[in-house]
Amino acid sequence: MSKLYEEVARLVEYSVKALLRYPLCDRCLGRLFARLGRGLDNSERGKALKTLISMVAERSGLSEGEVNALFANAGLGPCEVGATISKCYICNSTLDGLLERLAGKAIEVVGSLGAEVSRFLVSVKSGSQIEMRESEVVGILGLDTWESVRREVKRYVGKAVAKALGLTPDFRNPDIYVIVDLDRGDVSVRLTPLIVAGRYVKVGRYISQMPWIRRDGTRKYRLSLYDICYKLVEVSKGSRLVIHAAGREDADARMLGSGRPIALEVKEPRARGTALSSIKELAEPPWIYVKLERAISRSFIRLVKSSSSPKVYRVVAISREKLCSEDVARLENFFRDVVVAQRTPTRVLRRRKDIVRRRRVYRVSATLHSPYLLEALVRSDGGLYIKELVSGDGGRTTPSFSEVLGKQLEPVFLDVLKVELEL
Repeated sequence: MSKLYEEVARLVEYSVKALLRYPLCDRCLGRLFARLGRGLDNSERGKALKTLISMVAERSGLSEGEVNALFANAGLGPCEVGATISKCYICNSTLDGLLERLAGKAIEVVGSLGAEVSRFLVSVKSGSQIEMRESEVVGILGLDTWESVRREVKRYVGKAVAKALGLTPDFRNPDIYVIVDLDRGDVSVRLTPLIVAGRYVKVGRYISQMPWIRRDGTRKYRLSLYDICYKLVEVSKGSRLVIHAAGREDADARMLGSGRPIALEVKEPRARGTALSSIKELAEPPWIYVKLERAISRSFIRLVKSSSSPKVYRVVAISREKLCSEDVARLENFFRDVVVAQRTPTRVLRRRKDIVRRRRVYRVSATLHSPYLLEALVRSDGGLYIKELVSGDGGRTTPSFSEVLGKQLEPVFLDVLKVELEL
């Protein structure tokens, strides 16, 4: 029992210290001890503490002036003629009403949005005046039992929204953020992006990943992957599309096999459920096909964009000099687990930083179709410029097919056959 008495005495001691120094409403006092007690609202905690203090204050050894100050700061009524009850130092005695108004606004804003949402999360902007004064009080008193006003607001507004609209709180993948501004007493919302994992196969050549617009405003290529995928924006009633891909092939290269992994990100989707249930594939037959697999979180984007997983390429090259079977054998024997150093290719220097990249070529399998025409299958790290692996790019890529054979080769056609990245 002695431990219980000690804890009660400590609780009363800190409550009295707080109220002797600051006028506090029930809710702000209770929040200072939010980690104590189960199933209690902060206003209930504060009211209980004030009731207990009022019962023992006049027998506590405090001076008459201290008792009067304690009662005034606790809002328990003046103890002498002329005494006044001060407003709460932290919230200016506005928090109870503010919570009700914020909850009502949140319900109204989310309900009137007309968006397909089922999961939500409440966020409170930091740096409000209430939060700053609260931090001052906690710091001076040295408390370790408090919770922030932001946390209380999140809980209060979140419970109200969930009950009124039937939405589910989700701390990891919400469909919508309810954003509370305490200083302005306002609520806004932000729809989270719809992110869908998929793969695309590009059977045609001269199809870019993004629209390629020339300086005169005309398009360099008639079709792009972006054009095909934009239908997802239209169906989901979003505002913008961002494509995240595990690398990108040149516009004149094909993407075959099982396709290249991508994540399609639609900003501000108002009909995400409709889009997910109605669209499984996007296509522009017979040139390009996009298979949509599932909705995913933003962490998948980081996986896709940071991946340097191996890829398998097929390249057809032409030689200025005659080739023979010995040349084929030389390529296959040399390019076995070899590191290739590549300076940024000349053809992309104007838009890429001039640096040296090192990528590994795991194997090469070559076939001679004529004395001047060579086909090679190359398995290498992602990010290797295959065209320059063939030509050498004037010595900027080493070793290269041309360097190893001592004959100048130039790429004619390039296909990506496999991206070794599992979704």
